[in-house]
Amino acid sequence: MKKTNRILTILMFIFLYIPMVVLIVASFNTGKDITKFEGFTLHQYAELFRDEDLLRLLGNSVLIALLSTGISVAFGTVAAVGIHSLKPKMRKVVMSLTNIPMTNPDIVTGVSLSLLFVFVGSGLLGQRESLNFWTLLIAHVTFGLPYVILNVMPKLQQMDGSLTDAAMDLGCTPVQAFFKVILYEILPGIVSGGIMTFTMSLDDFVISYFVTGSDFVTLPVEIYTYTKKPIQNKVYAMFTLLFLLIFVLMVVMNLLQIRAGRKRETMRSVSRGRMIFRRVIAGAVAVCLLVGCCALIFSNKQEKITLNVKNWGMNMADGSDGTLDIVKAFEEKYPHIEVNMSYYESNEALYSQLNNGGITVDVIIPSDYMIDRMIQSNMLLELNFDNIENFRYVDEQFKNPAYDPENKYSVPYTWGTLGILYNTKYVDEADLTGWELLWNEKYAGKILMIDNSRDAFGIAQYLLGYSINTTDKTELDACAQKLAEQKPLVQQYVMDQIYTIMENEEAWIAPYYAGDCMLMMEENEDLAFYLPQEQGFNLFTDAMCIPTCCKEKEAAELFINFLTDPEISGANMDYICYASPISAAREHMEAYLAESEIVYPSEDVLEKGTAYAYLSEEITRYVEGLYQSATKLNTFG
Repeated sequence: MKKTNRILTILMFIFLYIPMVVLIVASFNTGKDITKFEGFTLHQYAELFRDEDLLRLLGNSVLIALLSTGISVAFGTVAAVGIHSLKPKMRKVVMSLTNIPMTNPDIVTGVSLSLLFVFVGSGLLGQRESLNFWTLLIAHVTFGLPYVILNVMPKLQQMDGSLTDAAMDLGCTPVQAFFKVILYEILPGIVSGGIMTFTMSLDDFVISYFVTGSDFVTLPVEIYTYTKKPIQNKVYAMFTLLFLLIFVLMVVMNLLQIRAGRKRETMRSVSRGRMIFRRVIAGAVAVCLLVGCCALIFSNKQEKITLNVKNWGMNMADGSDGTLDIVKAFEEKYPHIEVNMSYYESNEALYSQLNNGGITVDVIIPSDYMIDRMIQSNMLLELNFDNIENFRYVDEQFKNPAYDPENKYSVPYTWGTLGILYNTKYVDEADLTGWELLWNEKYAGKILMIDNSRDAFGIAQYLLGYSINTTDKTELDACAQKLAEQKPLVQQYVMDQIYTIMENEEAWIAPYYAGDCMLMMEENEDLAFYLPQEQGFNLFTDAMCIPTCCKEKEAAELFINFLTDPEISGANMDYICYASPISAAREHMEAYLAESEIVYPSEDVLEKGTAYAYLSEEITRYVEGLYQSATKLNTFG
């Protein structure tokens, strides 16, 4: 029996730690493919320490983790002592309430905190931006406190209560007795609770995602956007260093517990209590200094104008593959402006974030139908085209579009098509007859479906021969039924996650946007793009707008003007592989992109494409409800 237990234990540890070993090995690999070790190098570690953005994000995460840990430890320790002094029945009730934040799903905690902050900040206090650094810190303290209390309570229960009475009999005040006796006894619990809180804060994504404003973004939230492209080895290097940091912290915690246990058997001197007291004071001073440095950093940042931009993930050249770093080039041209880039996954997600309020955003890049919706919802500001002189370069066919007839609110950024990406190794060319490929039972389990209601319904509408802008509920019901029929064949509903899955051949078929498909085809030569021309396809435009929550309108217009420069636009398209609405930009693009029929389809092909139009709020909600029922809730029909 003992032998079996040992084998199971060894297998468990192998299962837990092999992923970390793979990660560490990949961080030293000269090649980009993690399945092939091509040679040992420290180059990516050097690249990591030269990457100011990654280091800034890592610093943000560490700063939040340290501050939230310090506050959680201070308040959690005092709370644990108070709870311990309660009567047993009341103590059980309070501990049950304390444990709820740990057992509650993170997404529920994140959404509820976000609603609270917006309600208090925007509703009661009238602040324009209610989600910021402080709301993020409060949220981390909120889920960190229970871990401290949970670790300190057992130490209080193990402590001999007569020690406190003895200290007070010898002349200590209650406060002195706490620092000289109680604190020493519960120190291992405080340390373990602090380390647990630090690690939970350092890697938190879900809660942080909902309470993060535009001014302060942590590493896990930013890393989420990296799924659109293969992760660079320098990110593996950073993950390795984080793993080693947590590993060292856990070793230190265990060593401290062992040391404390030994010393508890040999000494309980007052001098020891004074030493702990001095350490606590030193820690408090360190936290105060850290907060002071943080405030100094923020005050220095305010000397520059911060321009908050929300964009699709990886939808702007950042110089990582040798292309122009757009943000860096803009900041060099306008040294008084600092660009803060954050991301969204879909038009609907962007609309929800802006509609919920609590954030400040200066530039957004939504799609055509969503711009129309935002205009009708009074969510966009009119542009001052005196600050956007490069608008003259935009092709006439992209001016005064249906979603913005008077061209008051938008400047086109990119355009493209929605088609089908497939793997030529596994998909029979004879099956490429139209959108019905996504319903072909031969490829069950190897089909991905796009995870947003408008595109999913658009595909079903093309397949059934309906208008993609229909408002007929009978036709919409039929589309939902068609999506429900597809569900058993679908491996996953995805957006940016499609990159890794398709490139690694975990799935073979997926509908997606042409530019993103080009990027995936560059990584896997067996991938190809198919446009169902006979049935029709979506022809979309993404455009730059300024939302009503904007603080820096003039700087936002300068940024839009910069992106509309033909040379800048061309360099940008080289990275994102989409078509520019500026013909002159093609002269500055790589030839294979400028001449690609996927990026720039012929006029005959484009005539078969249609654009989404804005549907009423009632129909939009109706479609969203049908989509959730057909694809997520499994209750349709």
